[in-house]
Amino acid sequence: MGLFKGIKDIANLTKEAKKLQDQQLEQSGYKPGMRGAMSQLGDLVGQATEGLKDVTEQMDGKDEILAGGIPGQGIIIGHGVPARGAQWFNMEIDMEIHVPGRDPYRVNNQYMVPSGATLGPGVALPIKVDPEDPAKIAIDWDAAEQKPTTGEVRPAGAAAAAPAPAADDAEGMIAQLERLGKLRDSGILTEAEFAEQKARILGD
Repeated sequence: MGLFKGIKDIANLTKEAKKLQDQQLEQSGYKPGMRGAMSQLGDLVGQATEGLKDVTEQMDGKDEILAGGIPGQGIIIGHGVPARGAQWFNMEIDMEIHVPGRDPYRVNNQYMVPSGATLGPGVALPIKVDPEDPAKIAIDWDAAEQKPTTGEVRPAGAAAAAPAPAADDAEGMIAQLERLGKLRDSGILTEAEFAEQKARILGD
């Protein structure tokens, strides 16, 4: 009796699972059943292919911008969640861009990020900007601060969150400090992060 009851329970669970799957398909705009599931799978494959194409184009354009772009800094305002276990992953990063001869501006784009990258609000990344399109930005990860690898020992301060921002003159340094103060006042930077970035700007 117990065996037949177990089989019946499994059959009921299977029916419930199929019903739930059909409901999810309908909510996503697909017909219930196998045909709808196959259509959804085809769309997912297409989206993944488009995403891979975008990443490939991004990587190809990055080399050109790094070779001939305008050097500057991108200050991270916010970013997505890093992927675990991947050597490189695609991430949305919102940055405040600083390049010579232009007022600071913000850009939110997708970037390929290495697993060892130091990320977080207030982190300054070395970048280059396309001279023809200020929205096209390449991050120079080779010159960026990297977090220690597993088991690596570094002197205190060597793994700080951001490289020292470049300041061509006293006015540039003051502008950097004012920007940090705004990030702190808005809650993006903690007092400790603010103090750390301030010390780097001042060269302490």
